[in-house]
Amino acid sequence: MKQPQASSGWQIVGDGAVGMVLAHRLHRIGEEVRLAGRTARPDPWALTFQHPPDPAVEWACPTRSNPGDQLVERLVVTTKAYSVEEALATWSPGLADGARVYFLQNGMGFRRPGDLPENVRSLIVVNNGFAAFRPSSQSVVQTACEPLWIGDETGGPTPACSDVSADLDRLIAAGFLARWTPSIDEYQWLKIAVNAVINPLTAIFDCPNGELLDREEPRGLVEELCKENATILRSLGFGGRAGELLETTRNIIRATSSNVSSMLADLQRGHGQSELEFINHPLIGAAEDHGIPVPINRSVHDRAAAAFVESCSS
Repeated sequence: MKQPQASSGWQIVGDGAVGMVLAHRLHRIGEEVRLAGRTARPDPWALTFQHPPDPAVEWACPTRSNPGDQLVERLVVTTKAYSVEEALATWSPGLADGARVYFLQNGMGFRRPGDLPENVRSLIVVNNGFAAFRPSSQSVVQTACEPLWIGDETGGPTPACSDVSADLDRLIAAGFLARWTPSIDEYQWLKIAVNAVINPLTAIFDCPNGELLDREEPRGLVEELCKENATILRSLGFGGRAGELLETTRNIIRATSSNVSSMLADLQRGHGQSELEFINHPLIGAAEDHGIPVPINRSVHDRAAAAFVESCSS
């Protein structure tokens, strides 16, 4: 029986803002790209990309909703954390031998044992300050571009294979500040410490990111949460990041001031799904493990969870 051929392109799963930006930038430098979402899209799909102050550009994005008869060498998963399991169930059977899978999720705890074949490389991408939003379902605006930190569970000082190094070179050529790190877990925890402030607070106060610093109550909660989260980071051995946490969080809020956080977007959809389990729960769990009281984190989590319950009943 004839074996399926492997595609050397980029299969991006998740047609939200991050997936659309990745697809456009890679396509722009001549990379083969296909984008997949929850629902089938026209192929090609007419999209608009803008990175101010540059003008918006229209482009035709190739799409694909499942592996079909072509094996996938590069899979980039940009879905919400709660959708990773579903995405891998669809795409794992179509992965080529030695394929690379890049995960760009908020939080942690979204992987399941055996969700990828043993001969597939799993890589984590942390994008603390990278930001984009969708003014409509077919347009995206990129508002910030901070480093994309990439690493794996082995924590090697350099990528374990030349294919990963080549992928980083392509991302850099596409305009991303892609950098390899042997300490990807440190960047993951820093992102959680920031997101556990911004995401639930924007859901509670029903506001874009920037208003968290413009209004008295959320501004005070930003400071109190960062204080608790810095203590957790120190307990995890990331003391160097802890002292900068409040300023880092404020800078990200300012850089993404007009953005609607992913958690607020979920709340507005009213489907009841949130990333609290993947962002806030790990942080509170780490505090419990180290005997650190985090009353503000617990209160904010409970208020955000209540908002999601209410959104389903309204």
